[in-house]
Amino acid sequence: MPQQRLTRKRGIVLTNIGLQKLQTAKRKAEIWENDGDRDTLEELSRRSGLAPITVAKALNREAGVDKQSLIRCFSAFGLSLMEEDFTKPSDRSIQANAATDLQHAVPQGWHVAGSRPHDYDIRLDSTVAYCGSTSALMQSKSSQADGFGTLMQIFKADSYRGQRLQLSGHLKTEAVETWAGLWMRVDGANNEILSFDNMQNRSITGTTEWTQYAVVLDVPVASDRIALGVLLAGPGRVWCDQLQFKSVGLEVPTTGLATDSQFPTEPVNLDFELPVENPSPDA
Repeated sequence: MPQQRLTRKRGIVLTNIGLQKLQTAKRKAEIWENDGDRDTLEELSRRSGLAPITVAKALNREAGVDKQSLIRCFSAFGLSLMEEDFTKPSDRSIQANAATDLQHAVPQGWHVAGSRPHDYDIRLDSTVAYCGSTSALMQSKSSQADGFGTLMQIFKADSYRGQRLQLSGHLKTEAVETWAGLWMRVDGANNEILSFDNMQNRSITGTTEWTQYAVVLDVPVASDRIALGVLLAGPGRVWCDQLQFKSVGLEVPTTGLATDSQFPTEPVNLDFELPVENPSPDA
């Protein structure tokens, strides 16, 4: 039985030579055929005839795939798979790679949170980027993904008290069923929420190309810490790239949702005689 465990199918992974060869051919095709726009996983799937998750595994070398899959990946770009392009990892190297994947799955300086973070896979993606060579990818692990997952940071508000802050970035989505977006929250010393926006009233759904989004919040003098990030709720994928965090002038309107400090101090329109306002997108 132990011998069977050692010899069970683990597939093969690209070597550095094979990955560089494939990425070079892929980039040339994107420049020639797409005016430089990068192919999505769905486009690579159609081109190779493989499932998107198989394409992602092959390019990210996160797990072994069968040899025929790599042959089809290479053939899609007019390449032939050579012996130097792939390797069959040993048990020891698989364990080492798994530990490396676990260590480097989350981008440096960030951490994963949310109501159901284990329903989501978060990592750097070297196959899709708005600018540069990598982006952060968050994707549901199954069509039954529930709650939400977020890639986030949290830091002290000391340097930002009394300012108006803007978090902006470029997001790209694929088959998002519930909602994706940027978010930012300002908390007080007693864990009270002083200002907050998660784009729920202008959520991103479906499949979208790279688009810039922003959230803008005021940071009261009583602020203790600031949290920010990108979130995904439900099935789908969202890529995030080129985030910027900066102070802006008062001419830039805030986007924050109502918090306890912003609620009315008493009930209103109890006789329903006030004119109807245009409903908000999240009504």
